[in-house]
Amino acid sequence: MAETTKHPILVVDDEPDILFSLRALLRRDFEVYTAESGAQALEILKQHPIHLIMTDQRMPEMTGTELLTRVQGTSSQAIRIIFTGYADIKAVIDAINHGQIYRYLTKPWDPDELREVLFEACQHYDLQVAREKLLRELRQPLEAGMAFVQGLREGRFGELNPLGQAECERVCAAIRDLLARAIKVEPGESESHEHPV
Repeated sequence: MAETTKHPILVVDDEPDILFSLRALLRRDFEVYTAESGAQALEILKQHPIHLIMTDQRMPEMTGTELLTRVQGTSSQAIRIIFTGYADIKAVIDAINHGQIYRYLTKPWDPDELREVLFEACQHYDLQVAREKLLRELRQPLEAGMAFVQGLREGRFGELNPLGQAECERVCAAIRDLLARAIKVEPGESESHEHPV
């Protein structure tokens, strides 16, 4: 049985002790990268594919929400989580409302609950990637179907006969199958929601 690949996650905090303890907590289940600043995090994102970014809100030079806003343009598939104290909650809620954050966690967190939230976020990432792949696969039969219908309209295939009807049904069935698969991996209705830990 092949070993499951660990999801690469990036943890950003300006306190080295927190990074050390989070790496120790998470390294068994995830491929953990750490950064002590937003600028360092952006450099890591250029060098490594990251599936999940978890950042502190209150950091010098670049806040967590500022970092996640910048990440949205460069690593748009990465799931974004922020952890914060209640004093920073307004900035976090604004970021959630603008679709920049998947979840937020409040400090201090329970280690088991934190891991559960990260596993759930990685599942969300996997579903998002699978859905995008299915939607890319859907494009080819959809374009073939559209070209076929256009050809019928222009008379390139002659009048619609049983053979033409069967081809049309085959293409439509392929499109319906891909659509059904895409719907099954659709992420939940709420893309951004709070989850205090």
